Amino acid sequence: MRSIKIKYQNLITQRQLGDKLYVMETIRDLDEAIDQVCAALTTEESKDPFAEDLCPYFGILWPAAEGLAQFLSNNPALIKGKNILELGSGLGFPSLVASHLGGKVLTTDYHPDAEEYFLRNCRHSQVVAEYQRLNWRESREDIGQFDIVMGSDVLYESKHPSEVVEGLVRFVKPGGKILLSDPGRAYLQTFVKSMHEQGYREDLTGERVMEKEVFILLFERIN
Repeated sequence: MRSIKIKYQNLITQRQLGDKLYVMETIRDLDEAIDQVCAALTTEESKDPFAEDLCPYFGILWPAAEGLAQFLSNNPALIKGKNILELGSGLGFPSLVASHLGGKVLTTDYHPDAEEYFLRNCRHSQVVAEYQRLNWRESREDIGQFDIVMGSDVLYESKHPSEVVEGLVRFVKPGGKILLSDPGRAYLQTFVKSMHEQGYREDLTGERVMEKEVFILLFERIN
C-alpha cells in the first residue's frame, strides 16, 4: 500500500486536568476524514485489506483515552519516575498526562499520520515525550521493556484480545503493571480472560467521560 498524505480539517480542544491545561489538535470530523481517505484510494487500493489501516481513527479524542488520562491525573504516584509505553496511542492524551506527571514516556502508534498529530499536541501542551512508529503485533526487542504499558480502546475487533495481550505482556518488565481503558466493548471479557491465563489479575475502577462510563483495568502478574 502506497503512502497517502491527506490534509485533514482540524479542531483545537482543551482539557484541564489538575493544574495542567492540555491543548489537543484533533481531526474535525471522522466521517469527513474517512471520505477523504476513500477518495484518495484507487479502486484496486480500496480492495486491499491493509486499506483499513489508513482510516484516521487515531485523530479523534475518544472517551477511553480521556478516561485513562483522568485516571493518571488522579493517581500521579503511579507514574512519577516510571518508564512508560503507550501502545496504539492515537493523539496520545494519556502520554501527555503521564509525561507531565514525571514519567519517561515512549508513545507509539502504527498509523503513518499519528506522529505528526502527537508531536503537535506535545508542542500545544508544552510537554516532552518520545514517539516511535510501532506495530505492537511484532516483537521489538530494541525498545526494551517498561514499568508500565498502557493502552486505551484497543479491543474493537474480534482478533484484538489475544493480539493485545501478547503486545502488552511482551513489553512489560517483570513486576511491572499493565493499564488498559475500555468503553465496554464486546471483547473486553475475552481480553480479561486471556490476561488471567497469562497469570495477571486486575483491579477495576471507572471514570465518567461525557456521561459515559470508561472501565480502567490495572493488571499485575501474580505468578
